[in-house]
Amino acid sequence: MVIQGIRFTVATVLLLLAMMLASPAAHAQMSGGGDAPKAASGLGQAMPNAVDLASDPAWQVYEFERDGIRYLQVNDTANTARVAIGQIGETAWVLPIGRDADRVSIQTNTQLPATSRVVYRDSEIEVVVYRQFDQDRWVVRPRASSY
Repeated sequence: MVIQGIRFTVATVLLLLAMMLASPAAHAQMSGGGDAPKAASGLGQAMPNAVDLASDPAWQVYEFERDGIRYLQVNDTANTARVAIGQIGETAWVLPIGRDADRVSIQTNTQLPATSRVVYRDSEIEVVVYRQFDQDRWVVRPRASSY
C-alpha cells in the first residue's frame, strides 16, 4: 500500500510537471518568447496582462504587438516600467515610456562593459542593461550585430 501511494505521488508530480511545461507561459520562458502569445494592449502599465519573457530574474519583459508593430517593455521587480521600445523588422526605436527612457540607446556594434547583463534575447533583438554612475543604462541591438 505504501509503495502504491509513492507511485501515485510520483505519477502526479510527473503529470503536473508535464502540464506545466506544456503551458504557453512555460514555453515562452524556455524558448525566448518567440512562440508566446503577444498582448495587444497594456503597454506602459505596471503589471500588464502579458507573459514575462525576461531571461534575467531581476527584470520583467513583456511583448506586445499591434498593427504589425512589435513592442517590448522592461519592468523592474517593483513593477515599475523602466524601458519600452518599438520594432519593425531590423528597425527599433525608444518609446518615451519608463523611468530609464532617456538612458536607452539603439546600437549595432557596441562593446559593452563586462558587467552588462542580457535581459531579453530572441532571434531578432537583444536588450542589455549595465550600471554606470549609479544608473541603469540600456542597449538595444539587432541580434545580427550582437556577440
